[in-house]
Amino acid sequence: MKNISICGNVKKTNKKVIELVINTLLSTGNFNLNTVFPLKYNSLPSLKIDEISPSNTDILCVLGGDGTIIGIVRNLKQQVPILGINVGSKGVLTEIFPDEINLAIEAIKENRYLIQERMMLKLSLRQKSIEESALNEILVYRSSLTHLPTFSIIQNDFYIRKKMDGVIVSTPTGSTGHSFSLGGPIVDETLEVFLLNLIGSIQRVPQFILQPLPITITCSNKFYVVVDGQIKYLLNKNAEVKIMKDEKKAKIIRLFGGRLSHIEKLGFDRTGIL
Repeated sequence: MKNISICGNVKKTNKKVIELVINTLLSTGNFNLNTVFPLKYNSLPSLKIDEISPSNTDILCVLGGDGTIIGIVRNLKQQVPILGINVGSKGVLTEIFPDEINLAIEAIKENRYLIQERMMLKLSLRQKSIEESALNEILVYRSSLTHLPTFSIIQNDFYIRKKMDGVIVSTPTGSTGHSFSLGGPIVDETLEVFLLNLIGSIQRVPQFILQPLPITITCSNKFYVVVDGQIKYLLNKNAEVKIMKDEKKAKIIRLFGGRLSHIEKLGFDRTGIL
């Protein structure tokens, strides 16, 4: 692990924190360092996000919270291992705080780390000729607050047609997000499954854990499609939303925790449980 690139939320990250992380890497790590636009630091080489690849980046250090990491993963053309440095709130996807960068350097030098591969979703909107990747979830939601539409969900011979507010299709990584707030289960983040959570159905319907096979969703009225809570599209009624397993996989570095380490960041104590 010689080539390290650094990116992050420059609007929310204190300049002193950026300086601390970069200077510590430069002084103790013996790494080749790049910054990623819009983050810049002195005379260090700078890359654009779409230029990052395994040939120039062994580890991508991301300064920010979960939203920053999710956005970075979605915009990478080639996935590389990501070390999240938490300058946000809960930081379920982050692994260290800025003042723990020395611990991270030692762990990297001694090969005491784990790279988790995380399943991603691929969204296809034929009506708009759009394809997007998602690390957490895809939310399909009604556009009108005064009319309850009918949503149809099809996966091979699995079929649901109900009046409801919408539906969330989540990855195991996204199981700790919007899906969890609606009563969905926390799923081992290394699995490859779809979580299907119906929102506001007039007839109570359970959450489903499905094989990661293509899903098609339509709606009887205009509706929104929201990708990872960050990108929104408005579609006409009966437009098809296709959700598949992405060929790409996110790569998240874990130094101090293994599988299901994210439940502690949600406030649950694993002592005596696992």
